[in-house]
Amino acid sequence: MRPFTWLAPDTTAEAVALLREHAPGARVIAGGQSLLLAMKDRTAGPSHLVSLGGIADLAGLTSAEDGSLVVGAATTYAVLARTALPGWHEVLADVAGDLADRPVRNRGTIGGALCTADPRYDLPAFAVGVGATLRVSRAGGDRTLPAEEFVRGAGETALGPDEILTAVVLPPLPTWDVVVFEKFRHRVFDAAIVSVTCALRQGAGSPAAARVTIGGATGAPVTAPGAARLLAGAPSGEKAGNGATSVGDGIGDAAAEEVLPGGGPDETSRYQYELIRTLVSRAAARALTDPGSA
Repeated sequence: MRPFTWLAPDTTAEAVALLREHAPGARVIAGGQSLLLAMKDRTAGPSHLVSLGGIADLAGLTSAEDGSLVVGAATTYAVLARTALPGWHEVLADVAGDLADRPVRNRGTIGGALCTADPRYDLPAFAVGVGATLRVSRAGGDRTLPAEEFVRGAGETALGPDEILTAVVLPPLPTWDVVVFEKFRHRVFDAAIVSVTCALRQGAGSPAAARVTIGGATGAPVTAPGAARLLAGAPSGEKAGNGATSVGDGIGDAAAEEVLPGGGPDETSRYQYELIRTLVSRAAARALTDPGSA
C-alpha cells in the first residue's frame, strides 16, 4: 500500500472542497471494503483519502414528503438489513442482509457499492431495478440523476472528481405493487454471476407498469423493456394462478435474448444467458402471484 494522507471533514461541503483541493489524487472513503483492497493490491494509489465517517447526515434512512425512502450514502448494509421497512421497500433490507458476510455488512455502505460500480454487486442492480434516483453534491450545486445513468460500466460512474454521492432515493410505495430480487452467486465469494430485479405495478385504477433489470451479465445493470412489457401485460394475483410459471418462462426467454442475443459469444455468456432465463422466469412468476400485485 502506498502512503496517503487521511482527511476527516465534518460536512459534505468540506469534503467536496478537500476533493477539489487535492485533485486528482484524492478519493472518498466510507466503509472502504473495495477501495482498501484495491490499495493493498496497488491497483489504486490515492494521495489523500477523504473520509465520510464523521458526516452524520450521510447515514441513516428518512421518508420524504412524497413517500420516497431516502437512504444516506454512508448507511451500512447491516443497518439496512435490520431496519423494518414497509411494503416493497423491505426488499432493500432483504438484499442488504443477504450479501457478503457479517464483517463486510458491518462496514460496507450502499454508496460505496454504487460508486465501486462492480457489475456483480447487488445494490447497484437493485437501485436500477426499482428506478431509484441518486443525489450528488458538488461545489457548483447539488444534482440528481437516475441510478441507470449513474452506473455507466464496470468500475465507471457519472461522478466527477469533486462530486460525492450523498443519498439513494427509492420511489414511493405506490410506484410498485411488488418487487422481486433474485441472484445466482459465485461459490468462492458472494458476488452475483447474474442478478435480476422484477418490479410490477398492476393495481386497480392505475396503468400497469413493470421493470425487468439484469445485473452481472454486462458491464452495468441493464433493463429489458420487451420482457417488462410482457410482465406488465400478464394477469397477476389470483388470475395468474398456476399459469404464472409458464408466463414467467416466456418473460425469461425474452429477457435473455434482449441482454445476450443468441446466447453471447463465449461459454461464460451462454451460461449467463441460461441463468437470466431461469432467474427472470422465477422472479416474474413470484411477482405475478404475490398478493400485493392482485
